[in-house]
Amino acid sequence: MALTLTTHDTRFDDPDDGTIAKVLASLDGSHTTLVTLERSEVAYLQAEGSAASGFSLEHQDGGLDHRYKSRGDSLPPGRIVEIFQAYARGDAAWRRGLDWEPVPHVEPYIPWFSTWWGYVLLLFAVAGLIWWWQG
Repeated sequence: MALTLTTHDTRFDDPDDGTIAKVLASLDGSHTTLVTLERSEVAYLQAEGSAASGFSLEHQDGGLDHRYKSRGDSLPPGRIVEIFQAYARGDAAWRRGLDWEPVPHVEPYIPWFSTWWGYVLLLFAVAGLIWWWQG
């Protein structure tokens, strides 16, 4: 199964353990704060943070209703590297030793005026006002 390791501005296909460690070490907390190791668009492991502030993890196994995050934000860099390397190998050990809590999926609220029919309605209202004003 193909893996992709990405940050804000880099991408590595099928990364080895050394590449994973190097990319995670680049999380400096200012420019690079997020690393994702994905198996597919709906299956990934993600770390956010920096060595100074600690890391938090999130993973998704399938759909949006299977998203989980680690409790706490203080995972040390060495532990994050171990977890990412185990995930890349397909070793289920990466889940152990952490408390995972589900991340509920909430459908985004879209106001009526941000939909296509809202724009059409607004267009007709403006056209009607112009027609009425012109007389």
